[in-house]
Amino acid sequence: MALEIRKVTEGVGAEVIGLDPAKEFDDETRRVLKKAFFDHGALLFRGLDIDKDYQDKLCRMLIDDESPAPADGRGAYFISNKEDDGAAPYGRLLFHADMMWHSDPFQVLSLYGSNVEPGSATTSVASGIYAAEHLPAELRERIKDMHVVQASGQAYNRGGDDLIAPQREQERSLVMPIFRKHPQTGKPILYVSQQTTREVVEVPGEKGEELLQTLFSELYAPDHVYEHEWRDGDLLVLDNIAVQHGRGYVALDGPTRTLRKVIAPVPTQKFERPTFEKA
Repeated sequence: MALEIRKVTEGVGAEVIGLDPAKEFDDETRRVLKKAFFDHGALLFRGLDIDKDYQDKLCRMLIDDESPAPADGRGAYFISNKEDDGAAPYGRLLFHADMMWHSDPFQVLSLYGSNVEPGSATTSVASGIYAAEHLPAELRERIKDMHVVQASGQAYNRGGDDLIAPQREQERSLVMPIFRKHPQTGKPILYVSQQTTREVVEVPGEKGEELLQTLFSELYAPDHVYEHEWRDGDLLVLDNIAVQHGRGYVALDGPTRTLRKVIAPVPTQKFERPTFEKA
């Protein structure tokens, strides 16, 4: 396959043109897609007609994941405001990467536009690698040895009443360096997010929150963020270690927004999946 790679923003993301799902990945296609994935952090494919198995195959190919499927299958589920069992069915999501509160989060997150009506909420994408590279030198030096507390759930002090309200029986948290090393590229990642980062260990309280807000302003500067407007057949594949995603407000009675989610590799350890009250 002859593929064309087009950057969608300076900070993150590239559109891949020319992928044919009817053809197997040859060596050159694999090389081009892997390089684009780690260079840009997010790949966009438009107008694809694919099932969950192809979505899974593409995600695993990008990271050479040949692990056997878990006993209950690799799985795929819908992020949807209309499907009966749809996850995250309403509300706004702050920026985050999935499982930032875990020492070994999965590496690839993909979303496929299965049924999306005009006016549906966008998905926003920002790169922690790009932010780390473009921090002012004095700020980067100041925080280089600091640590943060990452926790599951939402940081409601940074949002409002329109935030999604996940319900869990058990919350999880972890202390980790503010700069995380990417497992494939070795590049430093500014590993803080609006949703999961609760505090700076070395700078607690209001001063720490002020520091986090300064970092967020770098991470989520408008010219650093890619804002994706969904159409049926769109596939957005994210490096879940390097980049973060968020979304605008989704209403249960709003435009249909059904995205099929597939990740790689599938964690071998079981984690509680949050539930959502629809009443």
